[in-house]
Amino acid sequence: MGSLFCLYCFLLLSCVCSERRNFRIVIDHITTKIFDNKTIEKLSCQVEQSSNRSYVNCDLLLNCEVVKLDARNVVSFLKPNGQEMKLYEGRSDACILIGSFQRNRLVNIFSKNFKRYSNLQCPLKANFNYTVKNLYVDEQDLPTFVPSGGFRSIIEFYLNKTFMSTRVITQGSVIPRL
Repeated sequence: MGSLFCLYCFLLLSCVCSERRNFRIVIDHITTKIFDNKTIEKLSCQVEQSSNRSYVNCDLLLNCEVVKLDARNVVSFLKPNGQEMKLYEGRSDACILIGSFQRNRLVNIFSKNFKRYSNLQCPLKANFNYTVKNLYVDEQDLPTFVPSGGFRSIIEFYLNKTFMSTRVITQGSVIPRL
């Protein structure tokens, strides 16, 4: 009887976990701004819409090696009524962020995707073309319910903990899947 109950629970959880999400994540655009041209030669990002999915492609070229890089990230959700709700705000070592598991689920999704779709690895070398290719947010990684609305992510990268070298702003929306 107990094993039958365990089998029932397993099947029920499998169905719930594999349920197709009723929303899509759409990235509308990404803007980049370089504040330190001595260190960063090039940083560009583009968004491509294909097969009901938003793919992000970025290129980064540095003029000198970067050993220590901090990242400040603010993720906000914009409700349809215009009210803004901060989902996450934090600052951490970008190399640790890229290379390891994070306790915050939202940050962990970001970290996992960066490892999967980029060749970023610390320390960052000079004159090496770092790329992010076809990065996307898999809705299956998110909770089963995410409300419709807009979102904004602002990531600021700092050298020596005080000097902002670049900023990347991503804007998008959560829309119902038809």
